Amino acid sequence: MKKLLILTLILLIPQVGQSALKKSDSAPNFFLTDINSKPVELYQIKGRVIVIEFLSTKCFACDYVISDINKLYEKFKNKNVQIIGILFNDEIKETQKLIEFAKDRGIQYPLFIADAKIKKMYNVYGFPNFFILNEKKIVVQIYRGITQDTFGLLNKEIENLLREVK
Repeated sequence: MKKLLILTLILLIPQVGQSALKKSDSAPNFFLTDINSKPVELYQIKGRVIVIEFLSTKCFACDYVISDINKLYEKFKNKNVQIIGILFNDEIKETQKLIEFAKDRGIQYPLFIADAKIKKMYNVYGFPNFFILNEKKIVVQIYRGITQDTFGLLNKEIENLLREVK
């Protein structure tokens, strides 16, 4: 039991020399692959609040919040908000698998494949992870895991940011 606890702590602590991404940091830019196998750059998304959900094909908690994220997507899709789900290429390599994953789980928001190196950039060590960026790509909030009201929590953050933009 003690060895398991020590191993868990080691895995959760950022590596020496690696600074943890935190609120008020500029979000690291990265490239994604969309469902048409086209590259998309995070910084190409201009003038929008961005909610990034890092998820995994093996994550039961991720499956649990899909309906909440779908509701957020429906609510904000015609506003200055971009919600994106990201899976890593160490799990899904082909866009056809990404399409099947979205269909099987009823995901309505855009999904992308990203290089697994981004896990280190964003310190993703569990799933789901939510990063909320303002229109200038500054990290304004980070949520790791889920709550009883993930929709309410994310909705409040998005609403606050949209008020600030006006």
